[in-house]
Amino acid sequence: MLRGWPLWWRLLVIAALWGTAFPVIRQAARSMPPFAFSFSRGVVGALAMLGFALWSGAFRGLAPRFWRHGLVLGTTNGWLANCLTAIALLSLGAASVALIQSTTPLFVALLAFGFLPAERPGPRTIAGMVLGFFGIGVILGPQAVEGGEAGIAGLVMLLVAFSYAVGTVYVRRVRPGAPVVLSVGQQVVGATVAGMLSLAFDPVGSFDQPWSVWGAVLWVGLVASALPLTLFLMLLQRARATDGAMTSYLQPGFAAVFAAALLGEWPELRVLAGGVVILAGVWLATSGEEG
Repeated sequence: MLRGWPLWWRLLVIAALWGTAFPVIRQAARSMPPFAFSFSRGVVGALAMLGFALWSGAFRGLAPRFWRHGLVLGTTNGWLANCLTAIALLSLGAASVALIQSTTPLFVALLAFGFLPAERPGPRTIAGMVLGFFGIGVILGPQAVEGGEAGIAGLVMLLVAFSYAVGTVYVRRVRPGAPVVLSVGQQVVGATVAGMLSLAFDPVGSFDQPWSVWGAVLWVGLVASALPLTLFLMLLQRARATDGAMTSYLQPGFAAVFAAALLGEWPELRVLAGGVVILAGVWLATSGEEG
């Protein structure tokens, strides 16, 4: 079981790579519809990971039923999370979206009650959950109860966080191994379903985009998706689910820095205050109790 610095440097690298996705997607989503963007990034990630898997011989010896894991993760961590995140970024800033997604460890802890008996949380975790969800209310402000685009986007990101948590717990419970092949399956399934949604709902000409948007697609598909995903799946083979989910706890800081540099988007004081509350809740929920 990974502990200490061997765990933390992996968490930091994965979180930094994933953190770049939020401002890049927000910028590209102004031009390319969410389903089209999710499909495009999925194709890029799938091709990259498929090439690497074939080169490394990762498919050798795997039973055909292994692809059922790809179907699960392609939904929980693939098309559903990718499409909903792109939709939420149309209404919320990158830092706010990343902060709400940082509640993933809280959902992981909640799911552990039923699916990971050895990692079942205690009173500190429950207190952390309550504190973390209070922080979400602070971030969204009045929109949290009044509705509106920002309030709906916040609920969408809570669904994203829950979806990621389901995927995390699934990998930790099933222990499927072969992270490279898992990544391929997730990317292929995610791209396929997002492509079907794009054909059904996106307007004609959605893929007629400037080079800057296609550059964003390449960045998110490769650097902010395929690479950190593979590293994350490798991490979950050696770390507790709640520890692995700490990548969500670390992403908002990187997302805020990248959003300020790329978009000139500085989070409001309310967002920063809510972020502190969320991160305090996540810290409380994931520290001090052994699974």
